[in-house]
Amino acid sequence: MDKHSENFEKMKAQLHEQGYHEKDVTITSGKAMILGILYALPFVIVFGLLYRFLLIERAYLLEVSGFSFYILFITIIAISVVIHELLHGVGWAVASGKGWDVVRFNINAMMPSCACKVALEKKAYLFGVLTPFVVLGFGSVFFIFIYPGTVSFLTMLVNFISAGADLIIACNVLKERDVLIADHPKEAGYIAFYR
Repeated sequence: MDKHSENFEKMKAQLHEQGYHEKDVTITSGKAMILGILYALPFVIVFGLLYRFLLIERAYLLEVSGFSFYILFITIIAISVVIHELLHGVGWAVASGKGWDVVRFNINAMMPSCACKVALEKKAYLFGVLTPFVVLGFGSVFFIFIYPGTVSFLTMLVNFISAGADLIIACNVLKERDVLIADHPKEAGYIAFYR
């Protein structure tokens, strides 16, 4: 068992000692990816249609294709994912009131990830989960209206889709009542602790 899982198990044991029961609300990464796309789709469709019907005439469309397009797209994904995970950390650091001590950054299979190391109240946990969606998703929409074009459209697409799994988690959190929520250190989702 690695150090992060060990710390997570200690936190769970402490909460059990305080009379809390746990409920596992995690999903597999494959399910998170597929459902995440479905949860993000309404935002992609609405803002994609706004782009198509209101902004396309003044859009700066790059003439990139083939290998150049893939390099551009991968660059947008790489930058967006790093900022996305950093924003989770900022959200939890601020909402917990404990700063960066509660945040853990990690790299799995060359992908960065962020987890909150402590159990938080529902609102504080939601704040950290939704920070990338709000900042990057709607920031991308703002950017696309100022500077419509290939790069801004792809950036918006990537930022909403990458926040899809966060939307699943947020919808589940909203169903919880009077709980502490601990971010799972490895899986998509959380453990809810209730009395």
